[in-house]
Amino acid sequence: MSGDYEADGHEILTYKKGNRGVRFIFRKTAGDEAAPRFIQFSDHIIAPEKADHYHLYWGNDRAALLKEVTNWPTYYPAKLTGSEIVEEMLAH
Repeated sequence: MSGDYEADGHEILTYKKGNRGVRFIFRKTAGDEAAPRFIQFSDHIIAPEKADHYHLYWGNDRAALLKEVTNWPTYYPAKLTGSEIVEEMLAH
């Protein structure tokens, strides 16, 4: 499946531990019916800066996705070794 997406704003979230993160939101403008209506790119760094890793969320309910803070599908640069990913995860 595929879809075309455009920026739909961002939300700064404050988590129970007091730390914050940002979700950049993209809304589907065209594409397959089965493609999710929204994709959210989550980064822990609110100010413009290179991300060490990021999280992606997708689904049809924009507000519900913002409340998803239990699962953290995490993506790291492909150049990292398994040991480096473990080190990054433990520091997270």
